[in-house]
Amino acid sequence: MKPYIKSIFVFILVFFLTGATEVRGETLQDAVKSVLQNNPEITSFAYNRLARDQEVRQAMADFFPRIETSLSSGYVDQHHPYWSDDEFNPRSATVKLNQNLFRGGATLSEVNRQKSRVASAAYQLQGTSENTALLACRVYLNYLRAIDQDILAKENLLIHQRFYDQIKLRSQAGVDRGVDFEQINARLSLAKSNLIVTNANIENARTDYQAVMGYLPVNPVKPQPLYLEIPGSLQEAERMALTNHPTLKSAKADIEARNYQYKTARALAYPSVDVGAGYTWGEELNRPAASYDYEDYLQINATLTFNIFNGFINQARIKETSYLINEAEEISRKTESQTIQSIRLSYEAYMADQRRVTELEKYVASTDKAAEAFISQWSIGRRSLFDVLDSSAEKIAAKSDLINAQYDKMYSSYRILNGLGKLVHSLGLQWPEESRLDKSADVVDMSFLKK
Repeated sequence: MKPYIKSIFVFILVFFLTGATEVRGETLQDAVKSVLQNNPEITSFAYNRLARDQEVRQAMADFFPRIETSLSSGYVDQHHPYWSDDEFNPRSATVKLNQNLFRGGATLSEVNRQKSRVASAAYQLQGTSENTALLACRVYLNYLRAIDQDILAKENLLIHQRFYDQIKLRSQAGVDRGVDFEQINARLSLAKSNLIVTNANIENARTDYQAVMGYLPVNPVKPQPLYLEIPGSLQEAERMALTNHPTLKSAKADIEARNYQYKTARALAYPSVDVGAGYTWGEELNRPAASYDYEDYLQINATLTFNIFNGFINQARIKETSYLINEAEEISRKTESQTIQSIRLSYEAYMADQRRVTELEKYVASTDKAAEAFISQWSIGRRSLFDVLDSSAEKIAAKSDLINAQYDKMYSSYRILNGLGKLVHSLGLQWPEESRLDKSADVVDMSFLKK
């Protein structure tokens, strides 16, 4: 191969590959991944999850001793009737250590409560990610639906334009009646009107897409269906939803948190045991009563504190937390009911859309054959123009219904996967990293600390 021919070949190849990359459309996975990374609601839940991690650390602080130090320096001008006036500069340094040994298990309960709240926040983030992904799927499919309906409207306009041209020529030649021309002219205007509507629907779909995704659509690609991910029966779908749905898991974690809160409140009925140690060094602290210039001392003590009466605050706190447990249980029951209702509606809609698509495919095939037959019969005078236009309109309407049913079926499948808590994973994506539950967020047994 000659050098210049080889260079031209390489240039064409590079140009082709570059062009192919540029025209590559955005997939549904790309769109969902982008919205999971940039959606403000998701990021706000992620920050809430991180904040609750710090609340766990705050609760665990009571397992450790508290060490405080203080430094003091001052000036004293002293006047006394029994000894001479004096001026001195007292200075001191103090170090104190305090360690709680027992609080009725309050510290352990509070740590576990905060860890349950971390789990709840993580599950909330998972649920929000699932719902946001479903919303992204909806606007993505609606935009593709609007494009397909617009293509169909253009096809309809082209059909009417061809009939219009034929009828116009035949009318001018005196072959057809003038009423046929008026009829096709009216139908052509209607086809143009329908195209205006579909164009407006595309713009509306673009606006909705931008509101959810944060940017306008760029060559979206029709996604591959995930029908194989759908459970084989409604009962199986319900079982999976009750086991895996993140929102329901969050509600159960809230119940755990309320139970630990109740244990923390009950710990107020127990005494508290602390040990402490302190060392103080001072200089010129009490002149001239003392004959020495400095002093230091070490103090070690154990303290038992028991509340005898504080206006029934502790009893009210225990009752309050018991009511909060009941509240969380009722919320969990409501969430479970809503989860079952949602998966049932989604599954029934999916099955109905599946049957509808099957029948509409047959309908489209029949109307297409009928329209072609009517055109052939009209050309030999066996059918009127009205019959031909009606058959063509029925064919277009059947195709439009089929397009809607196909997209409805696909969206219903996404709704089912969302109800199972696995839409994001079915798309080959992951929830945000903050939604993961590591060992630090698990409720661990630390009863050996006896606090």
